[in-house]
Amino acid sequence: GINAEYGESSYRFQTRLAYVADGKASKARRDQDIAVHAAEEEKLRLELEERSSYKEQVEGPAKEAKEAAKAVLEKVEAEKQDAQKETNRAAAEEELGRIDKDNNGEISPDELLDYGKSEESLLPYEEVAELVEGGEIETATIVDMIQTQIQIRKEEKERVEAEEKKKAEKRAKKPNLRDIVATPAPVEDSEEELWGEDGKKIEKEPLDEFEEDLEPDEYDEMEDEYREEEEEDEDESVSPVRNTVSYDPETQKLIDVFEEAETLFNEAKNRHDGVKRQLEEVKKLSNIDFGPDEEFFVLKGQCFEKRDEQYKYKLCPFDRSDQDGTNIGKWDSWEVGTDGINKHNVMMYTKGNSCWQGPQRSTRSRWFAV
Repeated sequence: GINAEYGESSYRFQTRLAYVADGKASKARRDQDIAVHAAEEEKLRLELEERSSYKEQVEGPAKEAKEAAKAVLEKVEAEKQDAQKETNRAAAEEELGRIDKDNNGEISPDELLDYGKSEESLLPYEEVAELVEGGEIETATIVDMIQTQIQIRKEEKERVEAEEKKKAEKRAKKPNLRDIVATPAPVEDSEEELWGEDGKKIEKEPLDEFEEDLEPDEYDEMEDEYREEEEEDEDESVSPVRNTVSYDPETQKLIDVFEEAETLFNEAKNRHDGVKRQLEEVKKLSNIDFGPDEEFFVLKGQCFEKRDEQYKYKLCPFDRSDQDGTNIGKWDSWEVGTDGINKHNVMMYTKGNSCWQGPQRSTRSRWFAV
């Protein structure tokens, strides 16, 4: 009996020594990691400050130049639109002359209806009929209507031309089926004869020939189908984020310098934030009280489950406690006795999910050191 008790006591003592050794080794590694990460974080922080200072330095001139260039571009665009309006108005006035067949300077209902029915009419007949029905036919109104239709047709033409140009560029990137040359099958001097289990010779099926007898028109049809499928896929592509406005060389140079500085700043910030997160994670782990000799570190990362008649409990030391998947407490601290001494035998898990019309759940877990 004495030897058995001694053996069990020795086993517990050796186990505790192993736990202590593991815990202290882990703490040493954490302390080393903290020192390494802290030094790297400080280095990257200084680099980040330098990148930030340079970015702010070049941002002002780039922003001012961009705004000035934008104002010039807006002015040019406004002048272009005004010129287009004048062109449209002149065309509308000319079209008005075709409506006024008797050249008396006035548009009669019959003249307007005849114009609306003609194939050359720029105005939809429904709008013309509605205008005549209203009883007020003013020359200025007709000019505005024609001018609007001229602008709509111009924009539609530009849209169609842009789409055709885009399709032509896509076609230029697609392979031409006429240029695809099939690799001829290797010619064998003698074919290997295959025989079945029944002793009969197995005849090889002839290979299907691909596009051997296609006429030129059939090639074109295949190419069109191929391109249409690819175009449908590419139409869903995301538009580029970069601004496509063209600036003068000096302004563009300032913008390029700022964008490069911003890229370098973002890269430095990502590196710094990554190391900072690693440092915070190691510090958070290092701040956990694993006992006076780090003997409870062995419990970190483990989970223990227990089921009673009603519920299934799961406890993950230094992390959380669950009751059938419900959070009944997150790791808080060791419970300090009434004498103010932490005996490292009762764990407190607090701030769990709230009970129905009650307080937040919590868990007390008692541990016995070996």
